[in-house]
Amino acid sequence: MPSSFKRRRGASQPGHRKKTDMGLVLVGLLLIAVGVFSLVGGEIWVSRLTVGEGQGIGGTAALVVGGIFIGLGAFFLKESRK
Repeated sequence: MPSSFKRRRGASQPGHRKKTDMGLVLVGLLLIAVGVFSLVGGEIWVSRLTVGEGQGIGGTAALVVGGIFIGLGAFFLKESRK
């Protein structure tokens, strides 16, 4: 009688390992770091000139951009394991 349990697609098999793309890992970690920095700091500086003048993207826009960066970083980390 055949088993009713099916193997998951892509399940770990002996001798078959997933490869990690380290370039995507670095990009993902960088995006997450920038996103966390913008969430914690509450401001994003577009260039060095805006830092000196105190002009940057702040408030809600910085939180939205930070969240997008964190989401993209998580996506890149997930895609690096294929």
